[in-house]
Amino acid sequence: MCSSPKTNLAAATPKVPFRSFMASMTLAQRQHFAQVANRADDRRQIREDRLKGQHNMPEAKPVNVTGHNNNSFINKLIHFCQQHLVV
Repeated sequence: MCSSPKTNLAAATPKVPFRSFMASMTLAQRQHFAQVANRADDRRQIREDRLKGQHNMPEAKPVNVTGHNNNSFINKLIHFCQQHLVV
């Protein structure tokens, strides 16, 4: 009977029962593992929030060569001229 279904030997259940890697750890090791995993999760969450925030940020105002906002530079220049120059 060539067309009869055959068993798949690759899908056979393993002889050794499945054990979690956490089962072989001591309580202190599990606590340390949890702390490290929680810190990594916090960093990932912060990074994701930062990336989400970049998409929603408004356009930045133009900046001059010195790195200052153009409007504040001009306002300071006008204020300086009014105080120190006689027109």
